[in-house]
Amino acid sequence: MAFEIITDTASGLSYKYITKNNIKMVSFKYYFGDDEYDTFVPSSDEGWLIEFYDRLRRKESASTAMVNEDAFVTAFTEVLNKGKDFIYLAFSSGLSGTYEIAVAVAEKLKPLYPERKMYVFDTKSAAQGLALNVDFAVRQRDKGDSIEQIYKWQCDNVLKICHWFTVDDLFFLKRGGRISGATAVAGTVLGIKPVMHVDDDGKLIKVDTARGRKASLDALVAKLGETAISPENQRVFIGHGDCINDLKYVQKQIKEKYNVKEFETGFINPVIGVHSGPGTVALFFYGSKR
Repeated sequence: MAFEIITDTASGLSYKYITKNNIKMVSFKYYFGDDEYDTFVPSSDEGWLIEFYDRLRRKESASTAMVNEDAFVTAFTEVLNKGKDFIYLAFSSGLSGTYEIAVAVAEKLKPLYPERKMYVFDTKSAAQGLALNVDFAVRQRDKGDSIEQIYKWQCDNVLKICHWFTVDDLFFLKRGGRISGATAVAGTVLGIKPVMHVDDDGKLIKVDTARGRKASLDALVAKLGETAISPENQRVFIGHGDCINDLKYVQKQIKEKYNVKEFETGFINPVIGVHSGPGTVALFFYGSKR
């Protein structure tokens, strides 16, 4: 294999998946107050994620930071110094400036490694939607496709990676400035749950609302039915903010309604979780449009 696939921790890919599929990971940081933490923990024990969401439930002050230039220099040169090319599948530029930093680093490195190919791609994806982009790249790599073929597929299909989210606690959207305080209070009192997606610009927007938790989860399932291409032949990704029973409910509904057989499920990484909160459920699939 003359190239490597790189992504970042916004993808929420599990340590098991990363090691099994030889993915190189670049890590964001998150903070509780002034205490810094890494969003990549090289272990299959996910207890740290449960603790992370417990702290959010206690409404501890939390924030995130972009991947810095030095981290990209280290990650990229480790690959280049092995005589390999790379494709970096980046967290949406509509939600973070990290993609632009990675592009700048690659441009600085190109004169130093003129024989190497460096692709930095804005997936316009987040959470397990980014993981789905990575999964398509892995499957292409494993069947022998070139790095150019993988890059072309990403360019041609980026707006077919569908993202649908719902959250349980509006506090976190309010804290992040995505909804007003008045909307959060009214929504909480009335039991209104937002149904959101990541649009063609890679930004998270509210599309609809549902009355009650079950209705919001059912809305995610319905969205798959509206635009998924041959869902029975897909690997569908589902992320959760420490609410495994809700994830299992969505998974069961999709199995029964659309005969989906393959799933990849897991925690939403703190990169996203800080801003979406505990109780978030997010569904990702390949569709005719976002």
